[in-house]
Amino acid sequence: MSIFNQVLERSKLNKELIGVWKYRDDDKFWCGYVIDFNETLIKIQHYTSFGKPDGQIIAQISAIQNVDFNDDYAKAMQVVIDYSKELEKEEKINIAISDNDNWDYEIIKQMEGNLDIITSIEINNSDYFSGFVIEVSESDFILNCVGKLGQDEGPVVYKIEDVTGFRINDIDNRKRAMLYKWRKSSL
Repeated sequence: MSIFNQVLERSKLNKELIGVWKYRDDDKFWCGYVIDFNETLIKIQHYTSFGKPDGQIIAQISAIQNVDFNDDYAKAMQVVIDYSKELEKEEKINIAISDNDNWDYEIIKQMEGNLDIITSIEINNSDYFSGFVIEVSESDFILNCVGKLGQDEGPVVYKIEDVTGFRINDIDNRKRAMLYKWRKSSL
């Protein structure tokens, strides 16, 4: 039996998550486990990035470029699947807003030291950076950045004047926080 088929068989028998990539399509990545396969076709139970079952995918084996297995993404996704109901629970946060010139400082200050809730901060109407607000001054702040899969990316200093928006405790940030805690407890 080929190594490829061994990986598919192990996924099928153990419901082990795999990542499936198609040729010529960088956007066609599926995460799930194999329900069945033969020489021509593969049937996968697909999961969303938030750990919810998302139907079955049937694809031609010849269209598959490669299969990832037992990697960091699969391990993190297994945690997300196992605790997907927890992601749905949004803790209520009362963030006061104001219409004065220091609105950005006031919001960041409210999140300072909160190591349970991840804040995504938009910088210059462009990218969002996600993490825990560690320390705030009148002009800048430290954000301990957290990656999409809960990786601790370390502290970064940003200028408050560059802040243009916030996303606080949305499902993506709850997922990051959950995986961050999982990583810290498994070290």
